[in-house]
Amino acid sequence: MKYMPHKVFYSWNDFDDDIEILTNYIHANQWLPDYIVGVKRGGLIPAIKLSHIFNKPLIMMSCQLRDNKDNEVRLYEVEQLPKDKNVLIVDDICDSGVTLQKIVYQLFTEGFSNVKTCSLIYNFSQDFRIDYTAREIDRFQDDRWIIFPWE
Repeated sequence: MKYMPHKVFYSWNDFDDDIEILTNYIHANQWLPDYIVGVKRGGLIPAIKLSHIFNKPLIMMSCQLRDNKDNEVRLYEVEQLPKDKNVLIVDDICDSGVTLQKIVYQLFTEGFSNVKTCSLIYNFSQDFRIDYTAREIDRFQDDRWIIFPWE
């Protein structure tokens, strides 16, 4: 029998609350994005919402380390953006930190200088430090699988 961790269901109300929290944090930091980049698949929904709130263009990118074996960061339209603009990378959860770490590294390698990261949920018991998050978890204490409403 395959071990299935406990699950926690993240609601649309949780989503709305967390988007408001992220928006307030970003405004309070006085750093506004010029572009919102959603990480396929889980980051697209929060990225779309933030794109509407900030009235900024949405770009999508791919970096699926869990479901895809090649681990390649696909920038798609991101490479075409002006390198001096503020770019906000959005994902649903920053769990191991590896996805966002790879993306940020790739963007800096491509010449981007103003990149920030955000996620709805952040696992603080790993090395990558995110710029904005609405909720924190500690995977050493809580291994429940988070089910988002768009899954």
